[in-house]
Amino acid sequence: MTDDLRAMIASHDGVFTTHQAHSHGVSADGIRHRVRTGQWVRVTRGVFRVADRTVDDRMRMRLAVLQTGPGAALAGAAAAWWHGLVSRVPDVPVVVAPHGRHGTRVEDVTVWHRTVAPRDLTEVDGLTVTGLELTVLDASVELGVKVMDSALLNKKVTVAALDTVQRRNAGRRGSPRARAMLEAMSSGARSEAERITAKLLDGSGFTGWSANTPACGYVLDFAFEASKIAIEIDGMAFHSDAVAFQRDRTRQNDLVANGWTVLRFTWNDVTARPAWALAQIRTALRRKSVA
Repeated sequence: MTDDLRAMIASHDGVFTTHQAHSHGVSADGIRHRVRTGQWVRVTRGVFRVADRTVDDRMRMRLAVLQTGPGAALAGAAAAWWHGLVSRVPDVPVVVAPHGRHGTRVEDVTVWHRTVAPRDLTEVDGLTVTGLELTVLDASVELGVKVMDSALLNKKVTVAALDTVQRRNAGRRGSPRARAMLEAMSSGARSEAERITAKLLDGSGFTGWSANTPACGYVLDFAFEASKIAIEIDGMAFHSDAVAFQRDRTRQNDLVANGWTVLRFTWNDVTARPAWALAQIRTALRRKSVA
């Protein structure tokens, strides 16, 4: 094996195509020989991996795309992991493939058939993935708004760029939810989260609560005054700053020092997992009632 071939295979996590092997001087007979002698493993037509490397997450992602076929790209949470936006790799990656390209079904891979504009695709470490903005939008639908919030906070993307890509890909799977997240992000989401929280409390049989309740020199978002339970709704981290962060902590410490239990919820809590948020409130009320 030449140094160039070895370097190419290593840089592609042990995965490569017939075309890549040919371009590095390996003939069809040479490929067959390496497969026959156990050096390479034929994964599917035109796709190979080296036999002496354990199949790890990076290899899985490459194989998912290459096995899906020409024009395929890693997408959603898997693309977010490949871009370094999230730390956890999904067990079942999502791959987008152009409309009309229905290749062999790939085990443990979810294929979304949709045509993605070239400008919304990119290449990272030699693998085609959805561009950063489209990845953030799709991964936020899969994993929650924290992906979008973190990407904005770390200046990986901007709201304006996300909006442009969202409009360009408006008809895709999950688009309405991504749009709602983006709109919430633009406003900081706090007021919308407060409206949703009030609706949740009203529709879940809770009594004895009030909104915009004065206590300890502050105005609480929601409060069960008799039980001294405060519910505070946080905006997005993207819209926060050091001054606001310190102010919120001082406020919470003052409330706790005066006997209040403070529950903090985010937009993601009340929209993506409302049952969990309501359970937290019920638990706090129950504990106060037996104290």
